Amino acid sequence: MNSEGLLRIHFTSEDQGRLRLATATDWMWEVVLSLHLLQSGEPDLVFDPWRRRLAGFLSPELKVVVAFLNVVNPKARYFPDFLTPVTGTGEIAVGIDAVRCTPRTQFPVQFARLAHTRVLPPRVRSLATGDKDAVAHVCRALRAYYDAAIAPFRQLIDLRLAEVRHEYARIAATRGSEALLRSLGSGCDWQPPLLLTRYPHDRDVHLGGRGLLLIPSFYCVRRPVTLFDPDLPPVLVLPIRHDPRWLSGSDRCTASAETLSDLLGDTRARILDLAGNDALATGAIAGKLRISAQTISYHTKILRDAGLITSSRHGASVVHHLTDMGVALLNGRPTPVRQW
Repeated sequence: MNSEGLLRIHFTSEDQGRLRLATATDWMWEVVLSLHLLQSGEPDLVFDPWRRRLAGFLSPELKVVVAFLNVVNPKARYFPDFLTPVTGTGEIAVGIDAVRCTPRTQFPVQFARLAHTRVLPPRVRSLATGDKDAVAHVCRALRAYYDAAIAPFRQLIDLRLAEVRHEYARIAATRGSEALLRSLGSGCDWQPPLLLTRYPHDRDVHLGGRGLLLIPSFYCVRRPVTLFDPDLPPVLVLPIRHDPRWLSGSDRCTASAETLSDLLGDTRARILDLAGNDALATGAIAGKLRISAQTISYHTKILRDAGLITSSRHGASVVHHLTDMGVALLNGRPTPVRQW
């Protein structure tokens, strides 16, 4: 691992037994990490179209909101933990209520840390006291940003993260917690009793029997993220694999054969359509499309990597099934983009 630093998460046998997986999308992490992506000037094949779309549609008022949130939540080695409370639900309103209910004693500590990294403007300094009106202003800004930048894509995000969680849960259920830790990818390396991962700086996290909550995140990129305060419940937020064309389906109310062909290419669209009618083996698809099995295997690998199908071996045949995300795309269920 040749990154800037290394995060070392120390497990006990008790911690392995308390390894948990988020059961729903944590929208506060999606808000926080998507704001980091907006601040980043690094080119990104997956998220550049999303950034360009927001730049074109955010109103002047919402641009002020984003600028304010970027000061509170900088893309830096430290950003305040109160923005990402652990709620265990998939509701943005619950997350924002948890932010509003942050114990007042946490604000001076967290904003003192933030002030070490940058000069805080007066409108942010008032948060350091936990001022009720200042906290309420942050909550309104978080909700306004979520409604504009995240909610239009919520169904696409939810579907992809549900698929990732399902796969992790399957591994944990069939092969155990150690197999799950070995499967995390994204630079993670399970070397019992340590989980090692790339990180902006060297850091040790001792779980001490509290276990670890794994949170796959749509807007987490390149390396995992964790909370700064060691006294908070231990979490590890994980990047996931993306299809760079994920945004192409967000403004389609229906997915006809023509629109699927535009999005996926003609052959892959036809394979997806066939798999939507019935689970089919590679050879059967090749026969129906009059294309070689080798070519079909090439296209099904791309569909599988994009999370649209799964494949399983039955004797000498490989059978392909639509995933939930594949069904959603085929049936035209992605949420249309709102007019901001």
